[in-house]
Amino acid sequence: MISVERVEVLTAELPFRFSFGHALAARRSSSNVYVRLTLDDGTVGYGEGVPRDYVTGETVGSAAEALAERLGPALVGRTVHDPDDVPAVVGEVTAVAPSDLAACCALELAFLDACGKRFERSVGAWLGPAPASVVVYDAIVPFSSPRKLPVIAVLIRALRLRNVKIKVGADLEADVRRLSVLRRMLGPRADLRVDANCAWQDADEALDAIGRLRRFGITAVEQPLPPDDLEGLRRVTAETSETIIVDESLRTVEEAAELVRMRACDAFNIRVSKCGGLLSSLRIAEIAAEAGLACIVGAQVGESGLLSAAGRHLAAAIAPRYVEGSGGRLLLKEDLTVERALPGWAGRARPFRGPGLGVTVKEETLEKYGTLRTTRELGAAEVG
Repeated sequence: MISVERVEVLTAELPFRFSFGHALAARRSSSNVYVRLTLDDGTVGYGEGVPRDYVTGETVGSAAEALAERLGPALVGRTVHDPDDVPAVVGEVTAVAPSDLAACCALELAFLDACGKRFERSVGAWLGPAPASVVVYDAIVPFSSPRKLPVIAVLIRALRLRNVKIKVGADLEADVRRLSVLRRMLGPRADLRVDANCAWQDADEALDAIGRLRRFGITAVEQPLPPDDLEGLRRVTAETSETIIVDESLRTVEEAAELVRMRACDAFNIRVSKCGGLLSSLRIAEIAAEAGLACIVGAQVGESGLLSAAGRHLAAAIAPRYVEGSGGRLLLKEDLTVERALPGWAGRARPFRGPGLGVTVKEETLEKYGTLRTTRELGAAEVG
């Protein structure tokens, strides 16, 4: 039998090497929340969440408060008698906080990581019986200047990355020019898709924009409309030949079921932090499979190797159409894990095979950028 002895909550600001922008935000760092969970024998597990108020309504302050005041205390003292009981134990705690998705993710990952180390099993064992041996990542192109785009395209070609997503939505004429450059430089075999991040305001605008971009052979369009416009998404999905992917519209299992019922998309972008952790992400993927929809395993801009490892375990379990993230030191000035998150040649990477998440946190780096958040500090701090 094992039990949870202590849950500590930290927040950290991880600086980027360069600015990363899309239609909803541009940033040079990421504000993340972390859980350090200790079992009764001293085994320590780590988890990470990336709160985004424009996606889940959370801030790093509100997520830290939820963890320190409610979620963490609810898990302390919980016991596990058998490895197969681990998902149910953490699920009982996180089920009572359906709106604290990044917070639930951080707590769940820390618990799975600690229990995996204690029981000497990978978190992948709780996701399915036969994970893929290799995960293939895509290239993501943020908003960038015309001068930088050819350089990015040359790098994509040099690395032999076949699947490429480009952020669009700020300026349609500029989007046309950027897609023209990418298609010309990447060639006809590149799988090129676009992500509008809710930029187009209604179905008519989205259909017009997609029509303008279609000549560049785009295969998919992600989140063309605001999150709550399911009727508009249904219309765009019905009237386009491209795969329509939802991201900001999809956070919970209930939203996944409603999107299926409305026929409002062709594919789900599942991000582990946005969807509340690995276990709920897996259930969303199962709903997609039952409905014949494709899946993308996405990522939060600014996640460390902890969330990247979780995303890779999910991708290995569900065989998605596209895989994003694992930027590691390409984006972050310093990553938090000893193990390299960045994929290799042609975007190929092996799932982490060690116990728990399979990665080792660099305590000194977390302490450098992080702040321990106690209940007293949270009570006095401004949340927002």
